[in-house]
Amino acid sequence: MGSGGAERSHAEAWAELLEAHRPPRQAEDDRSSPSLWLLLRAAVREPSLRAMYPWISMRQLGVSVSDTWEDWGHEPLPALFVRPGGYQVVSRSYRGDHVAVETSDPAEAAALAARLVRERRVVRVVKGPHGWSDEVEAVLRGAGWFPGRSVDTAGWRERLEADGFRIHPAAEQFLREFGGLTVGPGGPGITRAREAFEFDPLLALGEDDRFGEWGEEIGRQLFPLGELDHGHAFLGLDERGELYAVVNWLARFGRMPEAMENLVLGVMPVRKATPDQRW
Repeated sequence: MGSGGAERSHAEAWAELLEAHRPPRQAEDDRSSPSLWLLLRAAVREPSLRAMYPWISMRQLGVSVSDTWEDWGHEPLPALFVRPGGYQVVSRSYRGDHVAVETSDPAEAAALAARLVRERRVVRVVKGPHGWSDEVEAVLRGAGWFPGRSVDTAGWRERLEADGFRIHPAAEQFLREFGGLTVGPGGPGITRAREAFEFDPLLALGEDDRFGEWGEEIGRQLFPLGELDHGHAFLGLDERGELYAVVNWLARFGRMPEAMENLVLGVMPVRKATPDQRW
């Protein structure tokens, strides 16, 4: 959907994106043109990519079958990244992500991404209670998680509701299963460092205004889960199970359970840069 709720065609979505990134850019935060512009031009020439909706987050170009940011990233579709000196294609599947190619040629990157789009439209094979990769399950088990884990959330709920928060069922369920877990830093990730995180919602006491304002901005109810990267960001969950990094900006890791894969394995969340900009 467009920002006003009107449905766009794929062609309109690509045209808007190309126009927004056409050199010369004037935005102070533009760090990837003209390389991103060259990648966009190459991508729009690929029919398999052009038949989907494009999404930009920082130096990342992704595609989706949906024109709503809430659904972006919920399919095992590839992502293209602008890197110093070239481009990187990350192949995504429900078993994990890996770098498929690094190249200085944007056309080569776009062609590979298009092929992966054609190949990745497959049925999900669920493993275990959440369908996580073995690596993610091992990390969570190492932090104390196990299938069927259930902890008492009453203390968290009472303290946070007294502070102005209102818990919703998705957050209640998440904290019952994962509350109290701490995962340390894990080195390089797929598209960002594997940063430490702690699922202690009381770390967000006093931040109800921040969560409330961002919740109003996206039309969701955000409830705190804990911290990311030793307090550099808070973690929050909305009523639909979307996981967010909450700072003076907002970025989402996707919807649970895939969001846990992205958080653990070091996948860059999709950032909402300004109140009037699409994700």
